[in-house]
Amino acid sequence: MWDPSKWELHKLYSKHPDIGRLVPPTEVLSLKTLKRLLHDYKKVYIKGKNSHTGSGIIKAWKTGTGYRFVRVKGKPVDVPSIAELYTNVKRGRPDNSVIVQKAIDLAKVEGRPFSIRLMMMRDGQRKWHYTGMLAKVSGEDSIITNVRRGGGYATTIDEALAKSLGYSRQQIAKVKRKLVRIGFDIIDHSIKRGYLSHESGLDLGIDRKGKVWIIEVNLCYPSYGIFNRLEDKTFYNKIKRLAADYKKNR
Repeated sequence: MWDPSKWELHKLYSKHPDIGRLVPPTEVLSLKTLKRLLHDYKKVYIKGKNSHTGSGIIKAWKTGTGYRFVRVKGKPVDVPSIAELYTNVKRGRPDNSVIVQKAIDLAKVEGRPFSIRLMMMRDGQRKWHYTGMLAKVSGEDSIITNVRRGGGYATTIDEALAKSLGYSRQQIAKVKRKLVRIGFDIIDHSIKRGYLSHESGLDLGIDRKGKVWIIEVNLCYPSYGIFNRLEDKTFYNKIKRLAADYKKNR
């Protein structure tokens, strides 16, 4: 099953003149890269190159007396040194299988950060379409926005942007157009570099200053059941229709 790693896709998109500006600084995990990124950005995420659905993700940050980290959700763990932090976040994982990434200060809905899932799909004639977007709000005490694993919930982009950043309808419409444009840019660049797929789930973020970030790109087998959690089933029905159309005519 073809499924490019997070590191492979990071290298792919970070080289693009426009997309690259939206990709958080990321390195393969080592004691050196962990120390440097924590020095530069204070907070980082540690992720398996091939993990999905928020599995095993760790958030780590500096404190006044050392370092602190949380694995997925729950109570933070304190350690006194960067070496001990590195030992803990790498434990049980093979060399070169983990990345460390600048943590984005995501906008929050009622104190909880949210990310955006944007779906892009091909129809039976192999034409790409934007098929929907929603906001994934993190669960209580969770450091991830994956709804199933983190215990959060799904809502509309309109509600998330209005509640978090106080955006007007005009501002929200502008952001949504930008997100869709980014979606097509990502797909176009992927295709030009030989990364072919028929459905992709893009995880995007908006920080507290309104800047858009690319958190993760799922070029293969993205989950879209979360769209069924929205009261309005328009996106979910469109996704199912295009998936069936592609399967019938491939």
